[in-house]
Amino acid sequence: MGNKNRGLICLEALLKEGEDICGVVISPFPKIKAGGKKTKPEYEALKQFAIKKKISVFQPLKINAPLLVRKIKKMSPDLIVMAGYNQILKKEIIKIPKKGVINLHGGKLPQYRGSSTLNWMIINGETEGGVAIISIDRGVDTGDIIAEENFEIKPDDTIQDVVDKTDKIFPSLLIKIIREIKNGVVKRKPQSLEEGVYYHTRHPRDGKINWERLSAKEIYNLIRALTHPYPGAFTYFNNKKLFIWKASLLKENIRGIPGRVCLRRPPGVIVISADKGLLITKVQTENKTECDANDFFKRLPVDLI
Repeated sequence: MGNKNRGLICLEALLKEGEDICGVVISPFPKIKAGGKKTKPEYEALKQFAIKKKISVFQPLKINAPLLVRKIKKMSPDLIVMAGYNQILKKEIIKIPKKGVINLHGGKLPQYRGSSTLNWMIINGETEGGVAIISIDRGVDTGDIIAEENFEIKPDDTIQDVVDKTDKIFPSLLIKIIREIKNGVVKRKPQSLEEGVYYHTRHPRDGKINWERLSAKEIYNLIRALTHPYPGAFTYFNNKKLFIWKASLLKENIRGIPGRVCLRRPPGVIVISADKGLLITKVQTENKTECDANDFFKRLPVDLI
């Protein structure tokens, strides 16, 4: 059960290992607005790869629908692997495979349960990220940890950099666990429910920048956590939504009114946050092309909200 690149690379690893894949379940594709672009390639890739390998593909709107549960029972899988799949399984499916269900979770546990955890780690300014493989129980990311690996999050890493790091870790970690499951030597580490933290799903509207409340570093972290290919951190200029795709922290200390675009510094403009100035370098208004902030702000000073 997979989604996007994580699902694809893990399926490739399983096939390379010689595993017999009896079926692939993929997430529903995002809804496309009238006149919008077709489904992005990252959503299509897993489905097309499975079809090419002549593997049965299922794309249910609801994973726990009785008809799909019956189909999974009929396939009688030994193990279900969840790799980026974004729906929660109920007990009717969890109890089907003889070896259980395992989930490849993109977040350090138990500190980062739930959704959008890679984004949250950057937003929170973490310098060390983590991934884990857990056995699925009836909770959300509360099952025993059976494998985990940490990695460095550098100060200038974007969400794409962090996703790329997890994509390098997951396939080999999955194969290691598959072999341990076959040999009956899996080590389990129960999670502490008291120490755990659950994070909710992020929505595009959550990317709005609050210049009066957030520090320069907090805004910088938000921008790099939500930059391409994610929806982006944004503000408003002349009543139009303005996406900020790239920024840098300043060594000099510039203060003033939060939200004020006040100075130019190569290669961008300085916007005041709750504590000091932040260098903004790449921006974009809706339905326009991304451009340099210096080119966008022809006149200074102006205010963002």
